Amino acid sequence: MRKVSEAVQAIVEANPALQFGLHHRLLNLSQVARFICPLVEARVRKSVRPSAVLMSLSRLQRRWEAQQPAPQRRFRIDRINVQGGLCALTLPKQVTTLRELAELFGRVQQEGGYLTLTEGVSEVTVILEQRHLKRVPEVLSVAPRRVYRNLAGLGVKFQEAYLETPGLLYQLLQQLALQNINVVEVASTTTEFNIYLDDRDVQLAFESLYNRFIREA
Repeated sequence: MRKVSEAVQAIVEANPALQFGLHHRLLNLSQVARFICPLVEARVRKSVRPSAVLMSLSRLQRRWEAQQPAPQRRFRIDRINVQGGLCALTLPKQVTTLRELAELFGRVQQEGGYLTLTEGVSEVTVILEQRHLKRVPEVLSVAPRRVYRNLAGLGVKFQEAYLETPGLLYQLLQQLALQNINVVEVASTTTEFNIYLDDRDVQLAFESLYNRFIREA
């Protein structure tokens, strides 16, 4: 079974921000210990007291003070596409609903429209252009549980080289969280990440991602 000290070290070594904070004594170690305690418990597979995590952090801080922290990995994205005039529908996941959604997808595609679908265990979310909302009652026999209107999508394209490196999607969403932008939905493929948000926030979101991952990268 992994030791608490080993788990704490692994978490710190995987996080340049924590390394930097420990190196420069910028962090409240008691707060950090409480924050990462669930992560430590997941690694050691047993209950852990925050005081034990704090002790390990204190030892690591003394060690990191004498070392140069690793630079934070700088990601670069290739482009950002903006798709406006969208809405999101949340529906119960049923066999009939999935069959009807396939028909809706076909109709939207015939008209050259935009539609993406995400399946959960009990729900399905469909994001499509608001101009196609009129097609929904024509095809679906069940009413949506929730409808979000006036959405926009930011489609982020990145390189396959980043697929094995942790942290890219986190850093993308972090930039929006720092701007207090609410993310309504997300969807992804291998090298594309789509973020859906209120269209009032799309300009700020675009500039935040562009400045961080294209202009400065």
